[in-house]
Amino acid sequence: MKIFIKIVLLFIIAFMIYLLIPLKSDKLIYIPSAKDKDFNQAIKLQDTPLNSFDLAILRVFKIKSGWVRVSTPINRYKLYQVLLNAKREPTRKVVMYGGDTILNFSKTVAKQTNLNVDKLIKAYEELSPFYEAGILAQKYDIPYNATEHSLMSYMINKTNSYYKNLAKKEGIDFYSKAFKNKLIIASIIEKETQNYKEMPLISAVIQNRLKKGMKLQMDATLNHGKYSHTVITPTIIKYDLSKYNTYRNKGLPPEPIGSVSKVALLSAFLPAKVDYLYFVKKPKGGHIFSKTYKKHQGRVKIYKDNLARKRLIYKLINRKIDIKFPIIVPKVHIPVYKSK
Repeated sequence: MKIFIKIVLLFIIAFMIYLLIPLKSDKLIYIPSAKDKDFNQAIKLQDTPLNSFDLAILRVFKIKSGWVRVSTPINRYKLYQVLLNAKREPTRKVVMYGGDTILNFSKTVAKQTNLNVDKLIKAYEELSPFYEAGILAQKYDIPYNATEHSLMSYMINKTNSYYKNLAKKEGIDFYSKAFKNKLIIASIIEKETQNYKEMPLISAVIQNRLKKGMKLQMDATLNHGKYSHTVITPTIIKYDLSKYNTYRNKGLPPEPIGSVSKVALLSAFLPAKVDYLYFVKKPKGGHIFSKTYKKHQGRVKIYKDNLARKRLIYKLINRKIDIKFPIIVPKVHIPVYKSK
């Protein structure tokens, strides 16, 4: 019995020392719901001294979710008190749009929050396993006066949590090439269309072409980096020697080309069951899909004729000369297509 009492006393003394050791911590910590399966991982991704033992204790006390501000230096005892009792920080929303790059997103966030762009990008590169698409396209609640590290770790963790659950559901490893390829396909889909109903069809075209060993030949894969938000021209296609030029190279580009929405990613995993190999824009928005190159070429001609007609009208309207009406513009028959 005496030995048992001594062991208990030694444990209590050791635990008190453990609680009083000075610590370093991020000034802002995001606490997910205690019911979150990735609760431990969410906290460990952040710059906190909390380990699995600490988190087990905090979960017993049903810690409240939200952002917590921490004053430093601090010890574990005071940190426990703050995390359990402190008022949660007020938040505002930032949005990662589908197809956006981490550079553009960081610039937007920096303007909204007065944070440093370079530090945001550095934090992203340290925390995300992906070159692009490491932050899911959706809204995020972030606290006022957030730090670059806390903001990025929060968004990346939320994204990784969704990715990991989806990968597990689909029976593949989150860190595998197979999952990364689906992410790349989703990023191409996101750049090609913002129409959620079309995303499974675009996905089918991409994956049908890959199965047949065809080049993707998609502008979206070039629409990144210095060509982001740029109209891809024949000159760019001809002289771009990067692995992202799918007019030159077979297969997928080496990395995702932008952020993805949940719909685009699900479409990458579940493409429509169709035999389409081609698509082109409709005159009034959306895309028309084709199984054969012959049909596709006919539809491309209609699109180009319509585009030429619009440009002619625009030039006539904006010329600074007297124009006698009516303006005679060549008529182009534009049939209305319905996707099969």
